[in-house]
Amino acid sequence: MPFPQYPKKYDQEVIITPKQHLHAEREDYERFHVPKSVILCFEAYVMEHYKQLPNTKHETFWTGEVIYLLDTDKEIAIVGNFGIGGPAAGHMLEILIAAGVENFVVVGHAGGLQKSNPIGSLVLCDKAVRDEGLSHHYLPPDKYAYPSSALSTALERQLTKADIPYARGSSWTIDSMYRETKEEINHYAQEGIATVEMELASLFAVATFRQVQIGALLVISDYVAFEDWVEHLHSNTTTNALFRAVEVTKTVLQGLDRADRIIE
Repeated sequence: MPFPQYPKKYDQEVIITPKQHLHAEREDYERFHVPKSVILCFEAYVMEHYKQLPNTKHETFWTGEVIYLLDTDKEIAIVGNFGIGGPAAGHMLEILIAAGVENFVVVGHAGGLQKSNPIGSLVLCDKAVRDEGLSHHYLPPDKYAYPSSALSTALERQLTKADIPYARGSSWTIDSMYRETKEEINHYAQEGIATVEMELASLFAVATFRQVQIGALLVISDYVAFEDWVEHLHSNTTTNALFRAVEVTKTVLQGLDRADRIIE
């Protein structure tokens, strides 16, 4: 059975676009300040940490929250608390693109498939296995979805400049963490896949389709490469690495061109 089940969809006209949807809700968002760049975050404690800082401002937007980093003149924001998984993340990405955001970096936890990457390791993702559903509605069949090479290179340069250890690696994106079988894990581990998570292939596909920049910097928070799950989701090593990843990403995004945008 092909997937999607209507294989001719890629050159078909859609019934509703993200811009139409955003316009339909314009009364709620007409004064929303559109940042040029967004850090997509899936960890609630990171959102809470940045909301408490004095140089930030937060507000609700669409299905989630936006935290503006005021020392960037609100040109960089952290967006999170919109749910997990490809459909939730892809939906939010579509709306942010429709609003005018041009650059995105995903920062979050990931399960480790390679025992050589210790807990707290940073992994700069260079491709994602499309073992989920959403990407197949954006791009024709292929094994991988890819981030933007320019933004990935910028992240790599900053990591090197800051003397922060990291690894380049690929990720396995699956729709349900509760259906990661041991045989699959061994299969992808033997292929050299570095991490497993639930969003990257979807996000890379949407960004590719919409022609915006996206990168991903992941933190190993647990191991699935052993016979039993070994988790360090809230250890100091994991949380400190995640905050470090956010700051690296912020520095990279600050180096991009800046512009003011308000939804009209």
